[in-house]
Amino acid sequence: MGGIKDSTYLDVQKTLARRFSPREGWQFAWSAGNVQPECVLSRRVAGKTERVLVNVKMASEVPAGAVEALQAAASAGAADKAVLVVPGGANVSRVPAGIDVLEMGNWQVVDGRIAWSRNLERSAFLEEERAKRGLA
Repeated sequence: MGGIKDSTYLDVQKTLARRFSPREGWQFAWSAGNVQPECVLSRRVAGKTERVLVNVKMASEVPAGAVEALQAAASAGAADKAVLVVPGGANVSRVPAGIDVLEMGNWQVVDGRIAWSRNLERSAFLEEERAKRGLA
């Protein structure tokens, strides 16, 4: 990974860690390249290994075919659960049942584009300041 993808995946890992905490024994194993699933979470509890397959789709709308590999691997018994991570506000109506969707709060879909929420906050602040000074 490099640059922007690294920072995005740090946000993805933070989102996943809120639901699958390393304190509860969850371990993250990221795949290299374009291998599906992109991440496998696992932990041992009471002598049993739990596995969760994770894919990330940074798009305003998740196409139906984007999760086929994830769904196939999960239904084949390779995992206990399948999770799709998307930006907040993404259209996930085509995501089939049986796949959990986690929305990242720090990435949002605005007018069909993906924006980092800090940029949105900064833009709103600047517009407010311009209006106060009569520059808007």
